Amino acid sequence: MQDMTTNTAPPSTAATEQHATTTSVPVNKLARYSFLWSEVRLIIAAVALFLGGVPPVLAFNPFAVLFGLLSQLLILAWMVSGVAAGYLIYCWFRANKTVFGDTEPKDITAFFVLIVSGLNLGFAGFSTINIGLSVTKAQPVLLIVGLLYLATATYLFARWKKNKENLFPQ
Repeated sequence: MQDMTTNTAPPSTAATEQHATTTSVPVNKLARYSFLWSEVRLIIAAVALFLGGVPPVLAFNPFAVLFGLLSQLLILAWMVSGVAAGYLIYCWFRANKTVFGDTEPKDITAFFVLIVSGLNLGFAGFSTINIGLSVTKAQPVLLIVGLLYLATATYLFARWKKNKENLFPQ
């Protein structure tokens, strides 16, 4: 005779899913935060380019005593920018190289402006070499790239909102 008191059923999937959501950040939230960080970074980078390549936090700092601390925080922010851009590339690959669920050339181009500028700042944070600014510091070029960054940030944000705030829909 079989003992009916022993429960050999697998654990509830609801309990397993609950555990998974409470112990880690879901991929879509991390992609969301990486995207938002990168959007803000593009706007700040545009302002820096309009100022001749000087980060606004340093350009508008009225206290010389804070220069060292602000410089260290800036380097940390650049590193985070590189990591965020790297993570967005990873998500792009996982989404079969699509942005907003499609391979629309304008979306992909804007996405790569976001990524390349983030990777450049990440590289600058880890190596102290800003490749973009080492190519040229000509004011007309900085102005054009700054405008490109603002246009990219505006375009991607509008597309993100239109796509229900999902950069990589499933």
